[in-house]
Amino acid sequence: MSALRPDRGGRGLVANSIALLASNHLTTVLGYLFWTVLARGVSASTIGMANTVLSAITLVAVLTATGFQPFLTRMLPGADSRERGGLCGTALVISAVVSGVGGVVGALLLPERVHAAVGTGWLVGLLGAGAIASAVSSVINAALLGVRRADFSLLGSVLGSLSRLVTVAALLGLGVMAASSDATAAHVILAIWVASLIVTSGLGGRLLIRATPGFRFRCGWVWLSRLRHGVAWDHLAMVSGQLSVLLLPILASALFPPAQVGYATIALMISGAFFAVSALVSNALLAHCADRPEHLRTEIGRAVRLIGALLLPPVVITCLLAPKVLGLFGADYTRYSTLLVLLLVATLPNTLTDIALASLRVQRRLVAVAAITVTGSAMTIGGSLLLWMLMPQWGITGAGVAALASSVIIPITLAVVFFYRNRVSARTSRTAGDTPACVADGLPSVIAVVSPADELLLSPVIAFAAPADESPAESTDWRERS
Repeated sequence: MSALRPDRGGRGLVANSIALLASNHLTTVLGYLFWTVLARGVSASTIGMANTVLSAITLVAVLTATGFQPFLTRMLPGADSRERGGLCGTALVISAVVSGVGGVVGALLLPERVHAAVGTGWLVGLLGAGAIASAVSSVINAALLGVRRADFSLLGSVLGSLSRLVTVAALLGLGVMAASSDATAAHVILAIWVASLIVTSGLGGRLLIRATPGFRFRCGWVWLSRLRHGVAWDHLAMVSGQLSVLLLPILASALFPPAQVGYATIALMISGAFFAVSALVSNALLAHCADRPEHLRTEIGRAVRLIGALLLPPVVITCLLAPKVLGLFGADYTRYSTLLVLLLVATLPNTLTDIALASLRVQRRLVAVAAITVTGSAMTIGGSLLLWMLMPQWGITGAGVAALASSVIIPITLAVVFFYRNRVSARTSRTAGDTPACVADGLPSVIAVVSPADELLLSPVIAFAAPADESPAESTDWRERS
């Protein structure tokens, strides 16, 4: 029976945040080194074909399995080992099947020139296997965060990235890649990448078992019912949140020369590392408070201060040095420093949105999460297209203006909701004769633990820490579902 008791151990908010950020940045650096080493030994066309297939693998994994990430991070904290095993096992089976089918379909839909360069059989096999491995890896990483052991996720991701880098460097050193045709070199690159994803997934699975005593992967209808009722809104929110990054380069390619799209892609890549800070810390906040919502307001203050310390100085420095940063990629890139600055500035108000989304997920207010992410994505994509068509003199920089406007409007809207709810709560308290120390649902207020400065800073999001939601919270007891 002890194996069924909830495991409330694991790392804290700061430790998990640092582990997630380290994993993201280290894998990015190792990926950059991977392609830098390859560029010295294979042709640009081979790298282009390999990148096309790898982008398709990522896209399929995002479209088929990304909803499990916030779902497992939200549901696993405080769950017993049986429930963790059932949710994780069923999520892994579903993600593997759906991503495998999606990978095969995606391979058949790739342009004919990719089929001619790589081969249809190779494409189907590599894209299908890669999509499965990528989806499974993302599910396992979400589960590791759910049990508050993001450091295990860091270990698996870094070892996977390092293994592909070492393998490619060894093959180039032996002259194997140089002696191969472009098609064979593409096969080798893709096979190494997929194999590294499999290594990451296998190691992550072993570490997940180690992190949870009594954990065993299970699969059954009762867990499928839990997933069916809980993952849909998470999936919609996650996919819509990534649509702007996935769609804007495609839409821009229809309106601007390829060179401009390339310049914008580099600016997006650089700013992506800054956007990841608030997103990953917010994920750690979700894991930390999912089974302890009474600590949410206190932890929001800690999360915002951590994000500020990690994000504000690099943003200011990079904005001041934007032309020099882009100049590292070539002299022509410096003309698009305005786009980079706009994207970097957008990361600051976007912090409040990410924290608000994490707070809403803690309270199971998933419809609100989906509404916010869909609205933000629609504003960024629609605003970019509108500016590109109505103000062509701005060029592709209009995407940065739209991204900044979206990141500012969403927190302002949340602030308006906060003040409205605050007034309604105060009016209700006066009517009922309640003391100011008690708010929604009779729960004691914990505002006192937040300083006045923090209260002012967090006003757009702290209202969402109050459990004043009409939607029922999901049960974390598997026996109730069965």
